[in-house]
Amino acid sequence: MTAQPTAAPAPTPTAASATFLPGSEVAGVDVSGLTLEQGAALIREKLSALEQTLTVTLGDEQLALAPSDIALALPIDAMLAEATAQTSAGAAAQVPLRLRYDVAAVRSRLNEAAQQLGALGTTRLVSSTDTISRSFVAEGGQTLDVDQALAQIDEALRGTSRQVALALNDGAARVPREQLQQALEALAGEWDGVVGLYLYDAASGDTITINPDTVFSGASVLKVPIMLHAYAQLPQFSDTQQRWMQEMIVDSNNHSANALLSATKGSTPGDTEAALAAVRQMTEELKSLGLEHTYQSLPYESGDYLIKVRGMKIPKGPAQEGKSPFTEADPYVRTTPAEMGRLFVLLGQCAQGAGDLLQRYGESLTPVRCQEMLDWLTRNDDTTRMVAGLPAGTKVAHKSGWVEDMQADAGLVSSPGGDYVLTIYLYQKQRNSYLSDEEATPWLAAFSRLVYSAYNPGKG
Repeated sequence: MTAQPTAAPAPTPTAASATFLPGSEVAGVDVSGLTLEQGAALIREKLSALEQTLTVTLGDEQLALAPSDIALALPIDAMLAEATAQTSAGAAAQVPLRLRYDVAAVRSRLNEAAQQLGALGTTRLVSSTDTISRSFVAEGGQTLDVDQALAQIDEALRGTSRQVALALNDGAARVPREQLQQALEALAGEWDGVVGLYLYDAASGDTITINPDTVFSGASVLKVPIMLHAYAQLPQFSDTQQRWMQEMIVDSNNHSANALLSATKGSTPGDTEAALAAVRQMTEELKSLGLEHTYQSLPYESGDYLIKVRGMKIPKGPAQEGKSPFTEADPYVRTTPAEMGRLFVLLGQCAQGAGDLLQRYGESLTPVRCQEMLDWLTRNDDTTRMVAGLPAGTKVAHKSGWVEDMQADAGLVSSPGGDYVLTIYLYQKQRNSYLSDEEATPWLAAFSRLVYSAYNPGKG
């Protein structure tokens, strides 16, 4: 019997002979029908440009971003390995471009460039002779939206062109700190009394102050720490407590503030002793946060009952407390521009998931609840003081307050040129009259307008 020849088995395709299936794309490169070896060569050729220096144009200036400057990594081998595995499994390769780089390094370079651009322009302080108005206007220069520029650069880094022109805006950058300080001091010098001001830049942490440690009457601005105390003590609010919160912050209702204080002690409205215990606890909490001169010794409108009817001895603050210049501050409800500003800084940090409030009240406070407090403050219906100095639609979380010889407004302002905390206090010794809204509110608005224009200079 004649032996039949055995058929030789078909050779197994090698990596070099295997081909990418139709519809295969790796890092944006169409490799359909190419062998794996051919596809790898084409991909390396197409992506080689991505490993070259990117030239960034900013007006008349240029910025070079070398791969080593931004730790750029292009894992071509890893993308090819993934594509090969998909092809071996009988599927069309679909591997997106994977590019890594140090975003913080790019942002740092852009921030430096933005400062240089702004320095090319100037700002001019404009005063009105008819009203109490000071504002900065920009003349020349250009500004760079860094977040927008980052998006442009990210797109450019993923493309083959090594040139990108960033979009610029006309106008000088933010007013220098020293120039704003001088303008604020000049405006304060025109007020017939004592000005207290605290300005905190949310991005840098820099401050500008005028009499920051002078003690002023706390008035209704102390409803901000009452709100914080309520959030720290009550994990959730009933519908009635929500209504009290709205009435306290939006309408500045004193009785609703006292009701919330009583609620933190598990009591009901009208329980003045419970509200008294709550303000004492709140004052100790404020001291633990480093706010030495921010305190409330008794609930609102309760002095006659507690002192005259009940005969209780309520401690008073000293006649002269804090640093000069001194004011005739309410002996029971007090604060300073710096300490109230610090409280708003803490609220802003907490809403961002950082700061001392979360560390101290982590069981009851969360970033969401802190943002909720700021949201309450944005609903404040007083638009005649700080808000009157801001453009319509500006987001500001604030609380105002006033007594016979003092008016104040304190808040966190969000603006295109940067976010900041601003507290403004005006004191004027009164003999036979009351510090009226007609006299005080234009000044509060003027300080607010001046600060906003320093962050966002108008066009000259």
